[in-house]
Amino acid sequence: MNMKIEKYEKIGTSKYRLYLDNGEVIDTYDNVILKNKLLTKKALDQDTYNKIFTDNIIEEKYNMAVKYISIRIRSKQEIIEYLKRKNTNKDTIEEIVLLLEKNKLLNDEIFTQAFINDKLKFTTMGSYKIINELKKHQISDDIINKYSNIMSDNILKEKIIKLIDKQIKTNNKKDNTYLKNKLYNKLINLGYPASLTIDILNSYFN
Repeated sequence: MNMKIEKYEKIGTSKYRLYLDNGEVIDTYDNVILKNKLLTKKALDQDTYNKIFTDNIIEEKYNMAVKYISIRIRSKQEIIEYLKRKNTNKDTIEEIVLLLEKNKLLNDEIFTQAFINDKLKFTTMGSYKIINELKKHQISDDIINKYSNIMSDNILKEKIIKLIDKQIKTNNKKDNTYLKNKLYNKLINLGYPASLTIDILNSYFN
């Protein structure tokens, strides 16, 4: 049975209310209206009617994902997990992810670069720990390998020296051997390469 759209009413920035000739009222989005050509095709068959509701869900969840990304850059896996928590089915998640990638709002390479730079600048994490965190985001080895050179030995060395200097100031009464071992364990746990850590520690503790 066909239904007819009798009236359109704007109810938000990108939302509209459709009034049907059977008395039904449907709230939808401008993208759904355009996608289904509802401005020119005012008569709705059952398939188009059903599709409006399916497209509404996709549009609603897509907007939620965009808002989530607007807080900070996200990995593909973060978006998938976020949409799962919002009770989104697998097919809808896949469609939204593809749409986000198409609109250049989701890109694991850009995420990886930003993630590495952020962790180097604002945390005490070493390279191995940063890589492990990226793997938790299910970033591929190819992408990790492509951008791991951001974590150069010079940058890691600066971070190690800063951490050592801070520890020496707060532990200046400790035995050198004890302090050296303590620093080594701390730096390894933070994910710094053992060889680089040992070389720098040896320059402090002969």
